[in-house]
Amino acid sequence: MDKTKSKKKIIIIIAVILVVIAAAVFAVFKLIGGSHVGIDNDPEAAPQGNSNTLVVYFSWSGNGQKMARWIAEEKGADIFRIVPADDYGSDYQACADRAKSELDNGIRPELAEHIDEEIMAKYDTIFLGFPVWWYDLPMPVWSFLEEYDLSGKTIIPFFSHNGSSNGANSLDRVKELAPNSDVKTDEAISINGNKVADSENEVKEWAAKF
Repeated sequence: MDKTKSKKKIIIIIAVILVVIAAAVFAVFKLIGGSHVGIDNDPEAAPQGNSNTLVVYFSWSGNGQKMARWIAEEKGADIFRIVPADDYGSDYQACADRAKSELDNGIRPELAEHIDEEIMAKYDTIFLGFPVWWYDLPMPVWSFLEEYDLSGKTIIPFFSHNGSSNGANSLDRVKELAPNSDVKTDEAISINGNKVADSENEVKEWAAKF
């Protein structure tokens, strides 16, 4: 009888541990959002300043990339991908852990791609895309915003999320890092990461308003 009770206790303890682990994994996924597998770290073709509108995006899972390319197509805009010199790899947990460490320690990742100052000066409007990571802006986007003088430019955010539909602290962070720009936080578009693949029409209709 005692052995039976002991086995039941062990089973219950194991079950509780598994539930806790599953909850922890879900919580991390919700905090960082997006897919479980990262895409490549390849840049877009270098922007040439042929439009007065630039679409800038950072994407690990591919959601932001889809949205950015739809917007660029709709607006006839140039496009630029924020590419970290040290890519985040394809493993979800490793990416999440690094993202948390960078945010906690204020680490601005070095970027592999840059825009010439003369080219950047030609843009009046910048669509800025990113995923919400740990309730905030991914640190590579911090690196981008701190690198350029975007004074007087209009910045229109778009982002994917996995629960933080209002952007959490990310939109205020954009305003903080681009204090002399007109950041249209109230007009940003927010798409759940699981629904991005089916949102082309929604994204293009949103972009067409500007």
